[in-house]
Amino acid sequence: MRHTVETIDGVERLRIPIRRQWFMVLFLPLWLVGWGFGWFSAAMQISQHFDTFLAVWLCAWTVGGIFAGGILFGQLFGAELVSVVGRDLQVQVGVGPLKRIWRYRGDRIEHLIGWTAVEDMFGMRSMQRPFWLRPKSGAVKFDYGADSVFLAPGVDEPEGRVIAAWLAKRLPRSASAMPE
Repeated sequence: MRHTVETIDGVERLRIPIRRQWFMVLFLPLWLVGWGFGWFSAAMQISQHFDTFLAVWLCAWTVGGIFAGGILFGQLFGAELVSVVGRDLQVQVGVGPLKRIWRYRGDRIEHLIGWTAVEDMFGMRSMQRPFWLRPKSGAVKFDYGADSVFLAPGVDEPEGRVIAAWLAKRLPRSASAMPE
């Protein structure tokens, strides 16, 4: 099992590590070295002679580097934190202050189940989305109004069933009721 249960301030929560994509973990540090050379070269050029185009380029280049650094940091240290606060579900994805939080009203959650994550034609799971985007597939699925919501993209279906059972004990009864 990849997930762990921890208690913080009297609230139990699941910590599910982000599934590492080793190509990104190996590629991004190399890319960031090249990015750093480009950034310092442009910064030196601007400090000697200001150029509007180069200043705009440097701003965009900086945003790209921050984006890549955030993805690398998330791949190395990120986690999905799932907790039930009162009767509502809270999901945090990210690392440290770089995180996205989704809250779902417990009385609107239905059909909570363990789910088989979608795989591509080669039998591999699709690339995990950046932490600020909601997963399009995962080992836990529930209906929330007209939407299907997925959690735990980094675990397999049996562990997803364990997580769904853990959540079902803590959410309102309607969360795990199956359609008739």
